[in-house]
Amino acid sequence: MEHELKRLLESEIERGGRAYIRNVVAAEQAVLQGRFNIAKLLRAMAHSQRIIAMEAARLLDEEQEQDILSVILDEIGADKDLDIVEGVDSRVRKRLEQSANVREKSRDIVQRAIVSLQSNSDVLESDVAQVLWGCYGCGAILEGAPPHACPFCGVLSVEFEAFGPFYSATAEHLSQLRPEGIITILDGIPDEVEAVITAVDDDVLRQKPSRDEWCVAEIVGHMLETDMLFVVRVQRVLEAQGAELKSPLPPWKLHEGKGYETMPVDELMIHMRAARARSLDIVRNMTPEDWARKGQGSTYKTSILDLGTWLANHDRGHLEQIKRLCKI
Repeated sequence: MEHELKRLLESEIERGGRAYIRNVVAAEQAVLQGRFNIAKLLRAMAHSQRIIAMEAARLLDEEQEQDILSVILDEIGADKDLDIVEGVDSRVRKRLEQSANVREKSRDIVQRAIVSLQSNSDVLESDVAQVLWGCYGCGAILEGAPPHACPFCGVLSVEFEAFGPFYSATAEHLSQLRPEGIITILDGIPDEVEAVITAVDDDVLRQKPSRDEWCVAEIVGHMLETDMLFVVRVQRVLEAQGAELKSPLPPWKLHEGKGYETMPVDELMIHMRAARARSLDIVRNMTPEDWARKGQGSTYKTSILDLGTWLANHDRGHLEQIKRLCKI
């Protein structure tokens, strides 16, 4: 039965991924033909089949990060057989060569990530840039500052998608939660954090894994500062639909210079619980209409449900990071 279930899930993943690409390209062609309603249907079915395939992948849940990166490395191997492809016109050959160059760039990024993970629990930003930019023209992945144009296909900066470690919403609605799930997670996190950090020596909480990484105390400080940012953003959206959600400082800089890295555990937890109490006071009293209100994020319109999902998943991720550093 387990073997049959695995085969079924793998088949669903492969079928759904293939169908998503096929349907989106077919919709693109339908628009150019003026067949807008069939394009609408094709886009909707692409969405449905992608979601079904993603759910199958979640149920399968058998790959680890480094295994996946190795698979990706094989999948994006640069074409070495272009010379044996005969009878294609120059336009097609140029596109094939462009794709090979794009894959070679991606291979470099993935290889650096694999090497970084051999010595660290996560990819260090000194090994792969904090922000990656994905080109919609050719699929190129670029690092660092926003590009003015793609060096491979020439499309302008507006044709790039930003991928950073910190986001309030994604087009795929990754790990989206419902209000009751958000509240349950937010309510339980302070107790879980306290149970971990009070079980280890103080030196463990102050020890940085490397020069560029946070110690446990800094992570806790970052979590509670993020909690306070969440309250500010939600209040803005509740006061004015479409409110701007940008903050003067990047969220990962908010804890700097506030002494969290030297703060006693009891004091850290007092600050964390106070910040969390304000968040819970807001979300426990929100109506379904409140959760649906939206503000303007850096890339997407972001609902309060998105912001709550982001905060809860952000907390869960950092809790696991704290457990690793405390070896619990």
